[in-house]
Amino acid sequence: MGWEEVADQLYALPPEQFTAARDEAAKTAPRGQAAKIRALRRPTLAAWALNLLVRSDRDRITALLGLGEQLRRAHQDLDGRQLRALSQQQRRLVTALSQETQQLAAEAGRPVGESVLREVEATVQAALADPDAAEELATGRMTKALAPPAGFGPPVSATVHPLRPRESAPQRKAPSRASAPARPASVTYLSRRAEEAEERARAERERRARLSEARAEADGLEREARAAEKEAAVAERRLAAAEERRHEAEDRVRELEAALREAREALTEARKAERTARAPARRAHETAERDRRRAREASTQVERLRAEDAAPRGRGGRR
Repeated sequence: MGWEEVADQLYALPPEQFTAARDEAAKTAPRGQAAKIRALRRPTLAAWALNLLVRSDRDRITALLGLGEQLRRAHQDLDGRQLRALSQQQRRLVTALSQETQQLAAEAGRPVGESVLREVEATVQAALADPDAAEELATGRMTKALAPPAGFGPPVSATVHPLRPRESAPQRKAPSRASAPARPASVTYLSRRAEEAEERARAERERRARLSEARAEADGLEREARAAEKEAAVAERRLAAAEERRHEAEDRVRELEAALREAREALTEARKAERTARAPARRAHETAERDRRRAREASTQVERLRAEDAAPRGRGGRR
């Protein structure tokens, strides 16, 4: 089994089971795959729910990707009519995917709240706006939710401003013959053309004003997104450092546990050797005590004999 298959299995697990399962998989993986598996990051609850959705309903994810391509093309073409129709599909699909994610998470034993569902909807909106985000979502191995797009379609609370259709020139009431003379046809034609040109210029100014506002809003959101990404990167580095310290501590604990097992085994062997040597030592001690006692008795006997030999003889005379 390659590391990608292992990753697919890991990201199907609830977040609280991910780290232990990843570390266990890294222990048994080949040398070239262990580092890649250990580098996998634990998903947030929203990312896990999105991965669950991708695995459970590939058809809707495919429909989402197709709708995203159509929306991006309509935005490029500034096709107001198509944008209105696609935006309705967008809202329906985002709502359906959010509801399905909530149901799948509940069935998996991990109900999610409104904050998680907002992250899910923001990620779906990002996948509609950005093909890279769509590709990341389709992998089913997301680690965190994505930020909503800036200036694309109607996000959760945005409004689409399609191009206004060109209005026809207002119909002028023909003056009565009694009140004013009839205007030449050429004058009427030129007046109508001037009004149409003015209307087109006004519509163009309004379009440019909306475009300028949208760009300003997109720039502001882009700056906020970059700031959030920097904060996320700092947090990710801190998390990686903390996980590295934890891995080092776990390795140290395993080393100490192994040393403790060896010390306990040595203690057990020493106790066995002590029990084995205790009886011979006791017997040797008893033998030594017996020999010392015999030696003292022999020494006492020698002293007595010497004393008797040194004592004066009786009247019979000296020796």
